[in-house]
Amino acid sequence: MSPARTTSGAPVSSIGRGIAVLACFTSRAHALTLSELSAASKLPMSSTHRVVAELVTGGFLVRGQDKRYRIGTRLWSIAQLAPVSEQLRERALPTLARLYEETGENITLAVLDRGQALYVDRLVGERSVPIVSRSGGHLPLHTTGVGKVLLAYQPKESIEKYLGRRLERPTPYSIADPVKLEKELAEVRTNGYSVTRQEMTPGTGSVAVPIVRKGRTIAAVGVVAHLARLDVNRLVATLQQAAASIAKELDDH
Repeated sequence: MSPARTTSGAPVSSIGRGIAVLACFTSRAHALTLSELSAASKLPMSSTHRVVAELVTGGFLVRGQDKRYRIGTRLWSIAQLAPVSEQLRERALPTLARLYEETGENITLAVLDRGQALYVDRLVGERSVPIVSRSGGHLPLHTTGVGKVLLAYQPKESIEKYLGRRLERPTPYSIADPVKLEKELAEVRTNGYSVTRQEMTPGTGSVAVPIVRKGRTIAAVGVVAHLARLDVNRLVATLQQAAASIAKELDDH
């Protein structure tokens, strides 16, 4: 159930107001002034001031010398207790490190979160190409290798709902046609892996496979590389071994 809101769209409850303020922070807006928080949360300045003061007292926000507010360490500490951090990320890290050593490319680990791919972890190196994903960040399902895997193994109704929305196109190569995308998702299920080429970032491609536990896809692991180094067959075999290793680590604990 969504929190009660006023006609202006601002939440009514104290918890709702706190959530509204915290939700203003994104990868592109990680340091905000009080007035920016008020505008983004749709809360009056007086209410924003009170909520922010309480969040600062609780350690959920910090105020810098530039008078901008940032996420506090207490919120970060609590977030580390989430299952994706405490279990999946921790159990997968040794395998992700080995995968990086074997390929020398960007390694990504993602789960489905509110209709997007949530990047639980990523490993990058000097040789690997620049990518837009970051740990804790979200990217579209239909333009990323891990995202397509996560979407392909969802129930039919969930896939249809996703395909029925407006699909963004980060690059001219992004597939935003529902018919073409549905066909590609069927191929992902048939082949057991996904491949993207320049659909999220020009010049790069990705290969990803599902991490299956008890018959259910719980996450996806992928490699992002320059198109010239995208050896699909080799990467699929390596990724499938890694996915099996991560699933075993989860089952053993």
